Amino acid sequence: MVLSSFILLIMGMGTTFVFLFVLIICTNISSKVSAKYAYLMPEPEQKKAKPAAKPAAAAGNDDEIAAAIAMALVKHSGK
Repeated sequence: MVLSSFILLIMGMGTTFVFLFVLIICTNISSKVSAKYAYLMPEPEQKKAKPAAKPAAAAGNDDEIAAAIAMALVKHSGK
């Protein structure tokens, strides 16, 4: 029974190794082919990003936020 378990282990690990090896080879070939024909699909132009608006919560009520966090912690801890 130990011998058949060992044979199954070797076959499973060998199958996984062969599959991963073939996967690496196919990935490398795909990378080389896509690099060769990359000129057919030019990169899209990037649009200028608008400056992000300041969130309403951070507009200047930091004391209220800190008080709300403190009250939530007190209520959660049960004290």
